Amino acid sequence: MAEVEAAADVVVKERNRFKKLLVIGLKVAVSVTLLAYLLTKLDFSSISKLQSDIAWYVAVSSLVMLAALWFMAVRWKFVLKLIEAKNYSLKLLYNFYLIGSFFNIFIPGAIGGDAMRLYYASKAYNLTKTKSFIAVFIERVAGLFALGLILMFSLLFNETIRSKLGFGFTLILLCTAGMVLALVIAKYFIQKKLDIAYKDLGFILLLSGLGQFGDILITYIFSLYFGLEITILNLMSIMPLVYIATVVPISLGGVGVREGVMTAGMTLYGVGVSDAVLVSLLLYFLKVLLGVVGMFFYLSYRNTNEKGK
Repeated sequence: MAEVEAAADVVVKERNRFKKLLVIGLKVAVSVTLLAYLLTKLDFSSISKLQSDIAWYVAVSSLVMLAALWFMAVRWKFVLKLIEAKNYSLKLLYNFYLIGSFFNIFIPGAIGGDAMRLYYASKAYNLTKTKSFIAVFIERVAGLFALGLILMFSLLFNETIRSKLGFGFTLILLCTAGMVLALVIAKYFIQKKLDIAYKDLGFILLLSGLGQFGDILITYIFSLYFGLEITILNLMSIMPLVYIATVVPISLGGVGVREGVMTAGMTLYGVGVSDAVLVSLLLYFLKVLLGVVGMFFYLSYRNTNEKGK
């Protein structure tokens, strides 16, 4: 009987492993298909605009991305201190965010960046997995709320996107009121696990907004390089939709979906499809560069820990 149960366990494990591989395979297929389709929309006239001076724009955009990550690390430290008062190192938490970026880009689907941040923070500060998870959960919820508020604010001044999406002022106000109500409800449930005030939530939302604004500013910088007639306010109505769309787990790390929605959003403001695709791919290229930086931090941190054992 024991042998039968053992054999059954092996079958179940293999079946679960096959399902995971199948899901990852399907996500890869979706990402590759979407990216391939977007690449077919590129034309030589857009690619020819890329000159050596793009390096300056990439450098400035990289600094913006690193600064945005710093706001995220500050937010993480603030949330962790609310959960358990300890002497958290902002530098170390920032490094963990960089390590997470590596896993998000190069090993998505298997071990996500949030999971690695949770793991390393738990070990470094002797936190329970529950407390680390609550911190990451609050971060993610705050990030979504910040995106929603940025979107609602931008819609007030964007007649183009309002007409395309069918958003009137009444609907905008109702959506904003709904988000505020959802925030109150979220605080009620969080309060059961954590003593958190509205001023704390406000500060967390502010840091989330500053962090999320990084990609908006980077997209605007690249748009300036290509001479595209699109404003930061326009992008504030596009990028939240882009990242809300990537929450839907149909692709690997949102690759393909992010670029597709971003391209579609930019074309609403008269940007050519090829130019929009190129800007979206440059943004993804920056995220890959950040992932490479994160890889070096990961290898360095792992080697240091192994030597310390």
